[in-house]
Amino acid sequence: MIGLKTGSFGLTMVGLLTAILSPAVWANPPAPVMAAEPATSKLLQPSPMTDASEPEPAAPTLHDWLAQAVAAEPAVITDVQVNSTPAGLNIVLMSDQPLSAGESRVVGNALITEIPNATLNLTDGAAAEQFSPAEGIALVQVSSLPDGGVQVAVTGTDAPPQAQISSEAGNLVLDITPGAATAESTEEGTIQLVVTATRTEEDIRDVPRSVTVITREEIEEQSQLTTNLQDILGQTVPGLGPPTQSFRNFPQTLRGRDVQILVDGVPISTNQSTAFVFELRSIAPSAIEQIEVVRGPSAVFGEGATGGIINIITRQPTEELTQTLETRGNTRGDFASDSFGTYLEYGASDTSEPFDAVFNASFESFGFAFDGAGDRIPFLGRAPENGRTFNILGKLGIDLGEEQRLQLSVNHFDDSNSVEFINDPTVDDDPDADKARALRRDIEFIGLDDEGIRRFTNVSLNYSHENILGSRLDAQGFYRNNFGRFAEPFEDTVTGFFVTADQESERWGGRVEVETPFSEAFNLLWGADYSQENLSQPYQRIDADEFIESDFMVARFVEDIFLTPPYEVENLGLFAQAQWDISPNWLLSGGARYENIGVSVDDYTAVLFQETPIDVEGGSISADDVVFNIGTVYDLTDEVSVFASFAQGFGVPDFGRLFRSPPEGFTSVEDDLDFTAPQKVDNYELGFRGQWDNVQFSLAGFYNYSDLGVTLVQLTDPLRVEVARAPERVYGVEATVDWQPSETWLLGSTVSWNEGENDLDEDGDFEALDTSRIQPIKLTAYVENETLPGWRNRLQALFVGGRDRGFEAGADFVEIESYFVLNYISSIQAGPGTIQIGIQNLLDEEYFTVGNQQFAPFSLMEKVAAPGRTISIGYQVDF
Repeated sequence: MIGLKTGSFGLTMVGLLTAILSPAVWANPPAPVMAAEPATSKLLQPSPMTDASEPEPAAPTLHDWLAQAVAAEPAVITDVQVNSTPAGLNIVLMSDQPLSAGESRVVGNALITEIPNATLNLTDGAAAEQFSPAEGIALVQVSSLPDGGVQVAVTGTDAPPQAQISSEAGNLVLDITPGAATAESTEEGTIQLVVTATRTEEDIRDVPRSVTVITREEIEEQSQLTTNLQDILGQTVPGLGPPTQSFRNFPQTLRGRDVQILVDGVPISTNQSTAFVFELRSIAPSAIEQIEVVRGPSAVFGEGATGGIINIITRQPTEELTQTLETRGNTRGDFASDSFGTYLEYGASDTSEPFDAVFNASFESFGFAFDGAGDRIPFLGRAPENGRTFNILGKLGIDLGEEQRLQLSVNHFDDSNSVEFINDPTVDDDPDADKARALRRDIEFIGLDDEGIRRFTNVSLNYSHENILGSRLDAQGFYRNNFGRFAEPFEDTVTGFFVTADQESERWGGRVEVETPFSEAFNLLWGADYSQENLSQPYQRIDADEFIESDFMVARFVEDIFLTPPYEVENLGLFAQAQWDISPNWLLSGGARYENIGVSVDDYTAVLFQETPIDVEGGSISADDVVFNIGTVYDLTDEVSVFASFAQGFGVPDFGRLFRSPPEGFTSVEDDLDFTAPQKVDNYELGFRGQWDNVQFSLAGFYNYSDLGVTLVQLTDPLRVEVARAPERVYGVEATVDWQPSETWLLGSTVSWNEGENDLDEDGDFEALDTSRIQPIKLTAYVENETLPGWRNRLQALFVGGRDRGFEAGADFVEIESYFVLNYISSIQAGPGTIQIGIQNLLDEEYFTVGNQQFAPFSLMEKVAAPGRTISIGYQVDF
């Protein structure tokens, strides 16, 4: 909260939580005056979409509830009756006094009518909110206004409805006619549409793939627990690995394979899929409008998409000036004074024809973290600790007439931290130690930057033309720069060097897409992509003798070396994708992509982690292939549909890891790099979707196979890697369910299970893949309740199962143990804004994430516990 001091923070938080969790309050809550918001499915979006520039009809607040109790002689609405008519429906508001309607207005797809000098006192609370009462009408909602009066909001499925208002026997009657869909109802940015599956705007129900859309509301809700995007996605997306509780998204895979990450169409993923990969921590959640996840290989987006696509769409402009201000404080695992952090965000959006603009800036500081046992968590170059994050998003668009548009987007993310506690290197010599532990070290860095840094900058220029000879043209040019520095000294056990590590990636490119509708039922999208990425991992060697003799107190720069030599990856893709509406309830889509990927590197010497330096002759090598996809969606009934698809993906290995630890006998890139044939993944998927008034359900099974793998197998004698060009298969099942049993309750769950094997010796006997590829079974569940009008509470659970198949097959060094995490989120309408509370790891459990369990056999320094109970309290105002 604004102006909150550290000394009073804990007492304020404890007092507020005590009030919230008081049994008396929960046992005897006043009856709500309206129903809860409709359930939001993680897979399907059944609720109507409203224009992103306007808020949805607001739920009544605690202020409303109290104000109504003291209002002076208003008309009392005692019942709401909704009846179907041949033209649509009529709504009858019954009252003890005559009612008169005020002005009506349209917000998105909602028609809103205000009734002054009236209050609600319904005998049946369910009458205040009714879903899908007639064809073309998605929601009827009657609620109180903060300053008195009653609001009636009628939301159309595809467009705002029309209303004729009259009085009958003192009652107010609204005759509603559904509106016709217009082009405005399918603007990009509405959460009903997904733009990644076929690179065109599609209703999510028409996509023959498993898709998850995370809306702005869900992002804001989950941000009360964490601003780590990889943890938000790990909690909400089926098929994606569980939260990592760190900067990095290692070892998160999507369905056991690599994922392509895009921000407004700009590829964020790099070829360096090392343990230091942190692409998902490249943009703050405050700058995001929605996230679309298409699971399974993509024959549309090319290299790196063998597991699927994560498309991040940044904030969209609003029609009128809207502003957001939010602040909060948090403590991470303990109430110690150095565990506190703060968060501040400001956002603004406006449209003034022909221009529109979006601005969002957020700042977060974070202290030290403590685990569930109360022990300080040592920094390992991965977890947010003792630092700050700054993100700024700016977008400026201009309409060049009615059919053309130009937009410039810039997003910059800056993350830094200072090392005060290092990972105690003596922990392995302590027989009583069972995990990593922190050791205070006031290290003097001489000639080195002592800050850990992660910086992402994305710049894109987009041009669109709605009608060029009957086709739509979209073109984009982009530049992206990633830089990371991990400023914790560590030891190369082979050479005895102590170094700090950088990771650099610079990418530029563009795309051109043309969408040609040949008829109302048949549409063709075609175009080309090109990108060039330059990557390297420079390390800074320090004086090992001085570092040891000073008891790890002095780190003096000696020389620059390369863990990974500078190299370049070039990507060219040509694609075409068609969609055919065979009938009103049957859709068919399919396409193909030609992919050409090349890699080049100069002559270099592999030094780090090598007993003897290895001289490698550089060169250039490329591979190309064609991948296909086809899918269909068939509506069995109005509520249930079935979908099936075949899709191929195109994959290449992490060249950087291969170059830095060359396989035995590797002395020439052109002669010894087995890259003449890329990895091609064939994926088969079958699924069902169900959508009823208060239940949404999905179930999908998948199987994918590749003749050639690109998995890098780590060998230790000597230390090197080999490319496992062996057959691979991955298979699994995913399910989601969301249920609204009453007006004030929401429940839901997801289940993700997958397994995978490869055949390294190609004898037909497949062995389990390691857990960095195949994450254990993941179950999530939530229950949400509107305890009072304007006060919502949510409990959500995460269970990550154990996995021993990789260990038994020799692919893992340890069996993975299961763990369970419970989180709590609450929002309370207070004054002009909302108090927001988030408690992560509510039960204060001590546990170890999948990634931190995997490497524990090498050293206890790698066995870093996850944060214990983390508490956040904030306040947000929209104006």
